[in-house]
Amino acid sequence: MQHAKLSPSSSSRWLTCTASVKMSEQYENTTNTAAEWGTNVHFIGEQLLKGKPINVGDELQERGNKSFIVDKEMLDCAEQYVDYVRSFMVNGYDELLIEEQFDLSFIAKGQFGTSDATLLVGSHLHIFDLKTGRNIVTAEENTQLMLYALGAIYDLETFGYNIEKITLHIVQTRVNHIDSWETTYRHLVDFEKRAIDSATKILNDDTEFNPDKKACMWCPHKANCEALKNHVEEVVKSGFDDISEIDGKANLISDDSIKKILDNADLITDFIKAVKETAVERLQAGEKIDGYKLVESRTNRKFSDETKVVEYLESKDDGVDYYKPKQLKPMGQILKLLKDDEKINDFIIKPKGVAVIAPVTDKRKEITNVSCNFDEI
Repeated sequence: MQHAKLSPSSSSRWLTCTASVKMSEQYENTTNTAAEWGTNVHFIGEQLLKGKPINVGDELQERGNKSFIVDKEMLDCAEQYVDYVRSFMVNGYDELLIEEQFDLSFIAKGQFGTSDATLLVGSHLHIFDLKTGRNIVTAEENTQLMLYALGAIYDLETFGYNIEKITLHIVQTRVNHIDSWETTYRHLVDFEKRAIDSATKILNDDTEFNPDKKACMWCPHKANCEALKNHVEEVVKSGFDDISEIDGKANLISDDSIKKILDNADLITDFIKAVKETAVERLQAGEKIDGYKLVESRTNRKFSDETKVVEYLESKDDGVDYYKPKQLKPMGQILKLLKDDEKINDFIIKPKGVAVIAPVTDKRKEITNVSCNFDEI
C-alpha cells in the first residue's frame, strides 16, 4: 500500500518530533509476519464490508501482495470488526466509505490518508480504524484518526453533506479492546493548525528533535538517536545528582526524581530494547562490539503435541488426575506424577532459542554462524 511522506499512521511521530521524518529516510522500509497478518485481516474486513462472502480456507490476494489462506483467527478478527462497523448503520440513512483515500493536501502538498471505514449517519461522522497488534491503542486525541476525520469532512462537505458530530473508533478485537472518542469540528480545526505548522517545518527543513513515548515508539532511528540517548541519560542521572552528598543514606532518589523516571519508564525501556536489537543486527552482520557476543536465548521444554500427550495419559488408565479445569496441568507437575515413566519424553521438545546479545563472560556458546535464520527476533 502506498503511503504519503507525512502519513496519518506515523503522525504521532512527526507531529511531535519533526526531525524524525528526515532521520527515518535512511532506513529501509521492512515488514514482518505480524504486519503481513494485519494486512491480510484488513483485506478480509474490506471484502466483508463490501458484501463478499469469505470462509476459512479461502485463498485471497490483496492488491499485488502475495496470496494467503484465510484462517479462523483472521476471519474472526475481521468479522468482529465488520459487525462493529455495521452496528452503527441505519439502512437508507447512511453513507459508508470503505478504504477511502482522502486528500490531505490542505496539511501539506501531495499528502493523503486512507481510512479503513468511514460512515456518515445523518450528520454524525464515524471514523473506524482496525488494529491487529497487541499494543493497546486509544481513540482519544488519536492523531491518525483525527487526520482521517479532517479529510473526510472536507471531502463530504464538497458534496453538500452537513457534519455536526464526529466519533473516532479504534477496533482491536484481537485483544478484546474497542475504544471510541467523540470530538468537535472546532477541536479538529485547532488540531489542523498544529498539523500544518509541523508539516511546514518539516518541508522547510526547520526541524527539531523531541523524544517522547509515542513519537519514539515506532521510530526506526531511535536506537541511533543522540537526542533520545541524552534524554534517557538526563532522566536517569537526575535522580542521583546529589549522590556525593548522600554518603550511605538509604534514600538515594527523591520523590520528584522517582516520578520523572516512572513517567519516562516506557520510553527508556523501548530505547534499551531498540539498542539491543541494533546490536544483534550488527553482530549478525559480522561486526564486533567490545565485551559482547551473540548467544542462543534460553528456552523451556514443552510438549510437542498436547493432543498426543492427552491420548497417552488417558491410555494409562492409572486413576491419576493430570488435568486442571479444561487443560493439562503444568509439565513439571505431570512429570512428577509420572515419576519414572520414560515414554513421556517422546512428547517433549526444547525449542531452539533466538539470537540474543550477552556479555562475553556469559557461559553460553557464542553463535558464529551469522547466516542462520533468526526471523523471530
